[in-house]
Amino acid sequence: MIMNKNIKVGIIGGSGFTGMELVKILSRHKYVEISFATSRIYKNLLVSEVFPSYQDNGDMKLAFTCQPEKGNLEKIDLIFLCLPPLKSMEFLKCIYGNYKFKIIDVGSDFRLKSSDDYKYWYGTEHILKEKLSDFVYGLTEINKDKIKKSKYIANPGCYPVSILLGLAPVLKSNIKIKDINIDSKSGVSGAGRKLKDEYLFGSLNNNFYAYSAEGHRHTGEIEQEIENIGGKKYRVSFTPHLLPMTRGIFTSIYCKLGEEKTEEQICSLFENFYKCSPFVKFMGKRIPQLKDVVGTNMCLIGFCLDVRTDTLKIFSVIDNLLKGAAGQAVQNMNIMMGFDEKEGLQFNGIFS
Repeated sequence: MIMNKNIKVGIIGGSGFTGMELVKILSRHKYVEISFATSRIYKNLLVSEVFPSYQDNGDMKLAFTCQPEKGNLEKIDLIFLCLPPLKSMEFLKCIYGNYKFKIIDVGSDFRLKSSDDYKYWYGTEHILKEKLSDFVYGLTEINKDKIKKSKYIANPGCYPVSILLGLAPVLKSNIKIKDINIDSKSGVSGAGRKLKDEYLFGSLNNNFYAYSAEGHRHTGEIEQEIENIGGKKYRVSFTPHLLPMTRGIFTSIYCKLGEEKTEEQICSLFENFYKCSPFVKFMGKRIPQLKDVVGTNMCLIGFCLDVRTDTLKIFSVIDNLLKGAAGQAVQNMNIMMGFDEKEGLQFNGIFS
């Protein structure tokens, strides 16, 4: 346990949506000092200059650097990688083995444990295949014991967080499920800071559509972890959609049941499963809304039991930048370093 001992962290990719959320959270964390945050675009500029709403922590003026110096890497305890697909492994390949810090990859490079699966879903060879098994899948509510002992964490994708937290109590039970269909809607920040026509205001405003309907990359991650949680393989049907809003994910999960279950049995299942999980709230038959979670590290879950079609419908909402990315990463860091799991993450959302 490292309770009450300050640690030094670095953030690679600090000016993206997720990176900036990390900067904000870690700046108010009791036991963390941000040694550096990188940004090629904003190198040498103060964070408060680039993002005027950011308030420096006391006299400490945090500025973006282009790349961390060797001396900085040698002094940190943990590094967050907030990089696009393929970039985390490229960064680590250059420095791997030379330093003793812990790693939380907020990107997607180490989530899949099979290099063949990685090639299938990402269309390229993994350049650090031998390290895939070293990374623990960082879904805190499911893998807490493994995370405590791990040096390397693969932070889950935002869609999988909303899906797996909704499914886990059912997968861990003895309920018979015939098939699983998943429908998710996300705000545009889930795509990162990309200048593409479909992400421009004129394209998104008053618009709504599905994308990657034939096979989103997160499908492989979802199927892998469904098997890890429940011990049974499923080929899920997953369709993501883009909402005309900045942040938030609303996921609807349809489980075709192979046996009769009552609403009371479903409620008891979820309540018992998440009774010790501070960032998951089961709402019973009340269907959660995005405004309930935006700006928080919470996952809210509701359900309904469609007896006519033998379908259990599970509804899960998260903020994709927090519980789906930066907040989940800090939750993992807290557990790895022996801090209170909730440290730095207890803030209310903006319901307006």
